[in-house]
Amino acid sequence: MKATIIVHLQGAPEQALRCFESLAALPPEPEHEFVVVNDASVGLEDLLARLEGDVDIVTLDRRAGLAESVAQAAERAAGEAIVVLRGAPEVTHSFLGPLVEAVTGGSLAGAAAVTAGDPDSHPVSAHAFAASSERLRACGGIPGVSDELAFAALATSLAADGGKVRAVPASVVIAPGTRMGAARRAPGEDPELTVVIPTLDAASERVRSCVSAIQRCTEGPYEIVVVDNGAPPQGFTAPVNSGLRAARGRYAVVMNDDVEVLPGWWPPLRDALDTGASVAFPLTIDGAMRNDFAAWCFAVSRETLDEFGTAPGEFLDERFTVWYQDTDLNTRLQQAGRPPQLVEGSRIRHGLSETVASDDPELKAWITREVQRDRDEFLAKHPQAQLQNVALAD
Repeated sequence: MKATIIVHLQGAPEQALRCFESLAALPPEPEHEFVVVNDASVGLEDLLARLEGDVDIVTLDRRAGLAESVAQAAERAAGEAIVVLRGAPEVTHSFLGPLVEAVTGGSLAGAAAVTAGDPDSHPVSAHAFAASSERLRACGGIPGVSDELAFAALATSLAADGGKVRAVPASVVIAPGTRMGAARRAPGEDPELTVVIPTLDAASERVRSCVSAIQRCTEGPYEIVVVDNGAPPQGFTAPVNSGLRAARGRYAVVMNDDVEVLPGWWPPLRDALDTGASVAFPLTIDGAMRNDFAAWCFAVSRETLDEFGTAPGEFLDERFTVWYQDTDLNTRLQQAGRPPQLVEGSRIRHGLSETVASDDPELKAWITREVQRDRDEFLAKHPQAQLQNVALAD
């Protein structure tokens, strides 16, 4: 086998489909195989089911990132050359041959495809990178760095013993998302919608994926408020309330950073608010869903913010830090006879529990303490409530 192509997937089924369609059109030479790594994505089940039998699929239960995903895929690779695709780009018909030749013919330790429209792109920013399997093993694989630095780190490792790493102009890929750019509005136009995204890490791949989905799928003028509350962690209520105070739109959407909105998601929510809903929330597909109030993504109007605020400038009750904000809000809306409204015409995907998942023992301990305190506060405020083990930060 001349080459193994490793495709790393973290969601975005539409982009993954375009990537696979372009790979299916590759010529048979050089001989190649595929190893697809599903890095704990949601929404890819149907697509991956169509690939079974034709490609080797590695499914990870928890998001591991590009470096670990490639390490697991490389264990199954039979190719003389390993070609890694980052972000599921579309490949051109002749992209593979020049890369394989460059790293198996002895001239380069690492080779990168250039990005269409940017022929002078540097190898470290490439979306396709190749090395011989022998050299990849010898240098220890991709170092454990963030996805956007993975090829830069690998290039450094490959060059450590004097090897050369270069872009190969004859190999071209199309950057992910290039064909789905958001329709930009007129400069200076006031936003209709403000999307508030609280996060522990504004530079994470998860946040970039969330923002990219908003940009390509949102109709009408909007603004995005990303609140990085990771230094130190502030929970959920404080950053959401601060983001809502900054909102300039007539409407606001609060969204966990592991949400992926789908085309046409916003107009149905807006219509529901315009026809009297206090809070509207979309249908979550390809994953867990709550029909009473799936509060990982919900929309409110300016009127709702004013009517149901708990204090001046505070929409969610500050007594709850990490969890039970949604349960409290749902309870207050139910008591007012205006419960949250599910809008099935609006659809999203959600990586359940990614938002507060952490390997940091100090952070995990803090979350555990705050959740118990939040529960006690909720029961003190609503002594007749019947609690379930569900909450907004999930």
